[in-house]
Amino acid sequence: MIDHNNLEEYRDPMNYDLEFGGEMHKHDFYLDMARSNLGKVLDLACGTGMTTIHLARAGIDITGVDIAASMLAYARVKAEGLPVEFIEADARTFESDQRYAMIYLTGNAFQAFLSDEDQLALLHTVHEHLEPGGLFVFETRNPEGNDLSDEGEENWGTFVDIDGITVKVSGTQTYDADNQIMHWVTIRDWGYRHTTSRIACRFTDNATLHRLLTSHNFTIEDQYADWNKRPFTPLASSIVSVCRKN
Repeated sequence: MIDHNNLEEYRDPMNYDLEFGGEMHKHDFYLDMARSNLGKVLDLACGTGMTTIHLARAGIDITGVDIAASMLAYARVKAEGLPVEFIEADARTFESDQRYAMIYLTGNAFQAFLSDEDQLALLHTVHEHLEPGGLFVFETRNPEGNDLSDEGEENWGTFVDIDGITVKVSGTQTYDADNQIMHWVTIRDWGYRHTTSRIACRFTDNATLHRLLTSHNFTIEDQYADWNKRPFTPLASSIVSVCRKN
């Protein structure tokens, strides 16, 4: 079943880009990965295509898949004239005859798969659609390197929207330790209006990641703490995993 609460953050794709865009280190990391593993690339849970389009502009043969129609619609507008295809589909059930040299998820999209069944379905999709020896790359927040305590409303920052208005962003977090799921509520204040959205993300520890990937016939070649390829340490805030299909 789709957790529709997890789609609330994606109702306003233009402002989404303004709030979360600009991560050039991330885009360049995935571009370097694609260039080192020549062939077709699949961006699962691509959103508005920020990374997809960066790779397409560099000449990478790439397809983006996402479940949110509004995000894909904006991605197609931004990608006009580029040789990139966007497909609306659920990563857990996506099927194609095409096989890819590399598949990646970014934006911590791996954490949107909230149950064991969801994670297994995602990994099945990835394995089925990779060429023999293909590369699977993704990042996820490390539970050991993040504060998972419950928090009341706190100021999270600001961004400037499409009309030039500075939007104040605040939110709360509540952690379900039994299911390793963080529930965030984000409040955006335009001064004349407020919006509230919810999102849930699962925190998977590195030992569990290793078991999951190994059981699905992936070999972990590298793990990094960030996009600059600093080596992963147990208290790093992120786990960036580079895996090879066996």
